[in-house]
Amino acid sequence: MKPFKLTQWQRLPVRVRGGAIIAIPIVCLITSLIAVAWLKMSLTEDEMWVQHTQVVRLESSKLLNALIDAETGMRGYGLTQREEFLAPYYEARRVIPPSLTRLEQLVQDNPAQVAQMEIIRSQVRETLTLLEQKVMLQQELKQQQGQSGEMVVAVAELYDWLNAGRAMDNTRQAIDQFAAVEEQLLGDRQQHQAQYRQITWQVLWIAGGLGLVGTALAVHLFWQLKGELTTQATHLQAANRQLTAVCTQLERFTANASHELRTPLAAILSNAQVALMDLADWTAADPQGSAVQQRLTKIVALTKRMSELVQQLLWLARQEGNREIAPFASLDLRSWLVQWASIGQQQATDAGLIFQAHWPDEPLLVSGDGVLLGQAVTNVLTNACRYSPAPGTVRLEVIPTTEHLILQVSDTGMGIPAEALPHVCEQFYRVQPGGSHGFGLGLAITQHIVSVHGGELRITSELGQGTTVAIALPQIKPPFASGSSDDVGR
Repeated sequence: MKPFKLTQWQRLPVRVRGGAIIAIPIVCLITSLIAVAWLKMSLTEDEMWVQHTQVVRLESSKLLNALIDAETGMRGYGLTQREEFLAPYYEARRVIPPSLTRLEQLVQDNPAQVAQMEIIRSQVRETLTLLEQKVMLQQELKQQQGQSGEMVVAVAELYDWLNAGRAMDNTRQAIDQFAAVEEQLLGDRQQHQAQYRQITWQVLWIAGGLGLVGTALAVHLFWQLKGELTTQATHLQAANRQLTAVCTQLERFTANASHELRTPLAAILSNAQVALMDLADWTAADPQGSAVQQRLTKIVALTKRMSELVQQLLWLARQEGNREIAPFASLDLRSWLVQWASIGQQQATDAGLIFQAHWPDEPLLVSGDGVLLGQAVTNVLTNACRYSPAPGTVRLEVIPTTEHLILQVSDTGMGIPAEALPHVCEQFYRVQPGGSHGFGLGLAITQHIVSVHGGELRITSELGQGTTVAIALPQIKPPFASGSSDDVGR
């Protein structure tokens, strides 16, 4: 497996590297917390076992002390025949059974100690039985002495008889063995606890060192990434400046080329028109004159189209980059609509179409420039007449809404395919690339004009049914309005 080189790291996406840089200290922190938590749990468990062993030792010492108190009380009673010496004996007999039960519960996890507890319980039972027998014997002897007035058994002989039992010694030995095992367990567990404390400190130091190293690495990678981003930003700024310069030069070239082309095109158009007038007299006499006239007519038509293209390119070049809403004055569209309707009427008549216009007879106030809006509406009307086969209908209407005035042009033409609708406002885009209807600039110019007026261009179409183009302009509310309407050019 090849080592992961720095160049490979730099090839990773910025998002991936940024996430990795953030993850380094987080992973170090989480790893340290997990290690410390695990060690803390181990230390807590060790502490619990140490305390458990100490409780067992204390309970075994309590049991042994209770047995010693029972034996001492019994012997004191045997020597003195005084009942107060039996108080420790009776207290021991009360304490010993629950102490044995607690010890058995405490060592349930250790089978060897459980077996030892069985021996201890048996021997304790035997010892207590023997002590009880001796106490009862002493009490009988005391009663006999009180009845006869003399001691039946000598004190020295009774002491020797009491000291002869070895049950108590065996019990002590069993309890001592039990306690020794617990002492050994306590030492082992304390040693284990000390080792884990040492390991905990070592892990803490290692985790702290890893945290520092991870933080230093993350900071280094962060500054490296920041430097790369700064370098990329510098390169992007330089590229943007170059692109801006190129675009400026291209716009200047387009404007200059368009401007320079207008003069020769005008000369070609005028000369062709003059030649057509000169040919009008002799075309009837000369059969070839008709062919020449057709060629000149075609030159005139092509020159007009070229002049239209140059004019549109020049307008776009001058307006390119100017997308801000201009501070236009208030404009009443009613007087302009008459002019636009007459243009639409003429275009529709030339194309063999029916033209209809309708708008309310009330102030139609917008903030705009009548010439620019006229160019936009004319472009839409031209497209409607150009792409609508005769007989058909083209309709211009104004629809006031709460916030906008909508200048809507609808036709019954061929329509636009759904996949072409998002592109019809792009420069030089045509639904039929090989067609001869236009240059693909009309809607681009219209969209630009509408955008600088703060409006919106909406186009809906259904293939084979027609197209509707709506220019929505922000409306200025008049002080009052009437509700009459007007129809033009029916």
